[in-house]
Amino acid sequence: MEGHHSLFSLMIVVTLAFLIPIILDRLKWRFLPVVVVEILAGILLGKSGLGILDNDEWLTILSTLGFIYLMFLSGLEIDFDSFNVKKKSDEANALKISSITFVFILSLSALFGMVFQWMGFVTDGLFMMLIISTISLSIVVPILKDKGITNTPYGQSILLTAVISDFATMILLAVYVALQADNLARPFLLLILFVVVFFFYRFMLRFKKGKIIERISKESVQLGTRGVFALILFFVVLSEEVGAESILGAFLAGVLVSLVSPKIEFTHQLTSFGFGFLIPIFFFMVGATLELRELFADQAALLMIPLILLSFYASKFFPVLIWRRWFSVKQTLAAGSLLPSTLSLVIAGTAIGIDLEIMTPTVQAALILSAVISTIISPILFQKVAPEETETAPKRIALIGANTINLALGKQLHQDGYEVTMFTSDPTLNEQERQYPFETRVVKELTPDKLSTHQIADSDYVVVFTSNEKRNIELANWAKKEHVANVICRIDSEEHPNELDQEIQAFSTFTSNRILLQALIEHPSLFRFLQADQPMQEVRFENQNLHGKQIKDLSFLADALVIRIFRGNDTIIPHGDTQIHVGDILLISADRHLIKTIRKECS
Repeated sequence: MEGHHSLFSLMIVVTLAFLIPIILDRLKWRFLPVVVVEILAGILLGKSGLGILDNDEWLTILSTLGFIYLMFLSGLEIDFDSFNVKKKSDEANALKISSITFVFILSLSALFGMVFQWMGFVTDGLFMMLIISTISLSIVVPILKDKGITNTPYGQSILLTAVISDFATMILLAVYVALQADNLARPFLLLILFVVVFFFYRFMLRFKKGKIIERISKESVQLGTRGVFALILFFVVLSEEVGAESILGAFLAGVLVSLVSPKIEFTHQLTSFGFGFLIPIFFFMVGATLELRELFADQAALLMIPLILLSFYASKFFPVLIWRRWFSVKQTLAAGSLLPSTLSLVIAGTAIGIDLEIMTPTVQAALILSAVISTIISPILFQKVAPEETETAPKRIALIGANTINLALGKQLHQDGYEVTMFTSDPTLNEQERQYPFETRVVKELTPDKLSTHQIADSDYVVVFTSNEKRNIELANWAKKEHVANVICRIDSEEHPNELDQEIQAFSTFTSNRILLQALIEHPSLFRFLQADQPMQEVRFENQNLHGKQIKDLSFLADALVIRIFRGNDTIIPHGDTQIHVGDILLISADRHLIKTIRKECS
């Protein structure tokens, strides 16, 4: 009967995990994070409520695995490419802003930590500092995506502040635990753990480039998924062996997977498994095991809740006030209201605090309950205060070289809404009677030194189209070294020159003319379609909420024509019942306003 009772409790948790998102959607309570409602449901059904959920063997094991997997996903969520985001000359430096902000957050958190130690709530203020300074990526990231500001300087500043806080706090917690040990060799063992991480990273990069995965991977094998779980368990065990917390090993495994830049479909698969099964069980059991009755019976501990909330908000809000230098008042206040949201690392940190006897279960309950309240309040405040999304700045295109093709291209791109600037060494260009709708700049010489003074590196696209192939290659390679995302280089021969960077798109006039003539002969109707006024654009599909939806069910497509779907190395001819997957690139023909709407819905 005991086994049946265990499975009965598990059935309740899994069933509620299925029903809660549906109920929230029906009630239109989208401001409430699902994980918060799961914790509240756990409180209602656990020892502080009805007592229906027992902390039995099944739930204990699955909850522990859910906690480990949650820490893995926290590491996986860290996008290290965001640290290398190229800043345009007139934009705020998100990395600089977020780094300075986190230093102030840590300083204020230390002050509050000493206050809590002085009041006798914890025995170590330094540990409390780490708890207060945490920011929940799992709350911040979806809010920024819903608002559509993830890739703006403002959104990047919020995101990087949360990323740095998440990463730094986890590492500092591990170092703190190591220093608390009686064994003086413990900190050095922790160093060994990071050395192993480095070697695994180098190995995984080589393994990724090999062909073994393509040969072995099948639907029945799922080699990547097996490798991830092996990696998680290896680092969890290794962390425990060197005296660190298991959550650090899981977090570092997530960081490793993030560093090798997995495909977005694979990341979605890992996230779906975690939030679909293991992680909800963990959040339910967090609520079910909270000692709220003892908390409400202890007046001194109950007093902690408003003080903890004050520390969460004050430690984030006041440092963010320096953002007023770069952003509006509303943006600054909105960021200060969103960043205090914290949950996962508070739960992880308080579990460590209990093990180290730094705090009591009552104080742990007060901290977790305060974190839950912050995750409810912060998103609501942000949505109320944050200004509405502004028009997306037009993409900048630098055309190097003035000739008949480039001039015609510049006019068309300008009509399509791009910000075009043409660079040429021909001094007669601006002396001609003909007026160009885009900006033209005459440079004495088309060399990297001369062009570098014109902020070409700030462009989204650089098209090098002079008549000198050697010069084209030199300028294209220079633009790529300056971290321009998209560089197109004119090559007169059909072959890709060895000296041209592999990431640069080569445009061969010979190949293009041959393909164009072939299209005129074999597909004259297609050629007329390409010449039509209605533009075609590529749209990357990244909306995880619509993953697996059929094209016919996407009402926002309206009158748009989906011509092709590019999925990895495959090209799909779409039909109404074709499913759209995260990571797909859609080739769409529609008017500019509709494409803008589609791009927003797909983000």
